[in-house]
Amino acid sequence: MGPYLTLRERHERKLAAYRDAVEALKPLLAAYAREHGGRFILFGSAARGSAHDQSDVDIIADFPERGSTAACGFADERCWALGLTPDCRPIEWTSDKVVARALEEGVALGETP
Repeated sequence: MGPYLTLRERHERKLAAYRDAVEALKPLLAAYAREHGGRFILFGSAARGSAHDQSDVDIIADFPERGSTAACGFADERCWALGLTPDCRPIEWTSDKVVARALEEGVALGETP
C-alpha cells in the first residue's frame, strides 16, 4: 500500500471503525440498562453485521416508568461520542411489528423490565 488509500481501502477502514464503535457501544448500553432496570434492543444492520457506509444504529429503549425517553438520550449521546449516527426510539413509540422484528433479529442488552 502506497501513501494514498484506494476507495476500497477507505471504505474498509470506515466499516471497521463502525464495527469497532458498535462493539464499544454495547457494554455502555448494557451497563446503563442494568443500572436503570431496563434494556436496549440493538437491531438492524448493526446487529446483523451488514452495515454500509451510511448505516445508522437502530436501538429500541425498553425501560419502566417512562424511562425509555431518558435512555434514548443516553444512547444518542454515546453513539455520537463514538462517531455513530443513532436511531433510538422508546418502545412505547414503536409498533409491535417492529419490536417483534427487533427482538427476533437483534441483541438485547440489559434486563427485561
